[in-house]
Amino acid sequence: MASEQNGAIAQTHALGPAELVVDGCRLDGGSNDPVDIVVRDGLIAAIGPGSAEGVTAAMRIDARGGLATVPFAEPHSHPDKVYSRERIAELGLPTSGPREVFMQRQRVLKAAFTLEDVTDRASRFLRACAIEGVGVVAGQADIDSVTGLVSVEGVLAAREACADIIDMVVTAFPQEGLVGDARAYDLVAAALGMGADRVGGWPNNEVDDTARLTHLRQVFELAERLGVPIDINIDYFTDPTERLLEPLAELTTAYGMQGLVNANHVGALETYSDADAARVIDKVAAAGISITVCPSNLQGTYPFRGVSRPNELLDSGVNVTIGTGNHEDNWESLGTLDPLERARFGWHALPLAGREGEGIDDAWHMITSSARAAIGVKPATLAVGSDASFVVLSAPDRLHALRNEAGSRFTVRRGAVVASRRVATELVYS
Repeated sequence: MASEQNGAIAQTHALGPAELVVDGCRLDGGSNDPVDIVVRDGLIAAIGPGSAEGVTAAMRIDARGGLATVPFAEPHSHPDKVYSRERIAELGLPTSGPREVFMQRQRVLKAAFTLEDVTDRASRFLRACAIEGVGVVAGQADIDSVTGLVSVEGVLAAREACADIIDMVVTAFPQEGLVGDARAYDLVAAALGMGADRVGGWPNNEVDDTARLTHLRQVFELAERLGVPIDINIDYFTDPTERLLEPLAELTTAYGMQGLVNANHVGALETYSDADAARVIDKVAAAGISITVCPSNLQGTYPFRGVSRPNELLDSGVNVTIGTGNHEDNWESLGTLDPLERARFGWHALPLAGREGEGIDDAWHMITSSARAAIGVKPATLAVGSDASFVVLSAPDRLHALRNEAGSRFTVRRGAVVASRRVATELVYS
């Protein structure tokens, strides 16, 4: 290993100036000893103590012992809706009421969406994610008779506009239903033809059990016909009558789509009896379904926590991750896009403290490797020869990073610093 590393260092010096050098960082998952990272041609050319000695670079980051880690991943968001909350007051819409009031409020809001409007807001969202160190986002875009293809066109346009700083996997999401909204099935197929990556669904939003199961089967029919994975919202509320996770697992196995389905929210699982939950979780594990919970979507869940059964799922080998869900829109007025804050919140809400190592690694994986698996993108690595995409934090390790201490952050993508947050703190005692 030492000879390989020394060879990499020697080769680095022979090649001359580098695009980027990171001095004195600590590698996530490595030893605690500071190392340098040298980047050329968008790839990591060398990693190790003293690797950057004598190397000139177009840009240099003094990590000061901070952690270098793979980019974070956002497994569940709605880029077409972000930053639209201020319009509730502008349009004079109700600010309280039962669930249907908010569903109708969303219809009114998105009826006014335009291509330019969605593109601008979704682009702002992607840039904000990049500042937080996110390298890939999974985004759902509504497809229905209200918004037509405007939302997905705007989100796809934002993806193209921000391609240099971040990746996005787009889900065609029929929020109003596939049975209840007769146009939605063909619109989803059209959106997938335009460049959307996954077929979505929310079968619980249909009018009765027959329609809900039909919706579920149509999602799988679309996925099979068009050769795409599934990203579905299932059993959203902490409502014990919501029971579609089990048929989702059964259809995943029946269609041979193990490992190709991500289920978001899954709040109702928490309300099941222990015996029912164990049976369903076994089927979810066998089907290779990822579960993305949204710990910030806890409104109105009393007396439940609203975060599914993450520990039982993890113990059964299910890939579990945490997503933002909504952000400054019809459904959510608070929260940030910082995955470290989300992981810290999730550590408390899920809760993870009773797990091995007090759950620190579990929380970390939920915003990195587990999130990437749920999105369906390849794992990221920090090694010589790999893509030079990573994040440099001020914190020296996972524990301190998850404590959410304010600090500088650099987002590197293919060898270029595409976003950064530079923080200077002065402590004043009186």
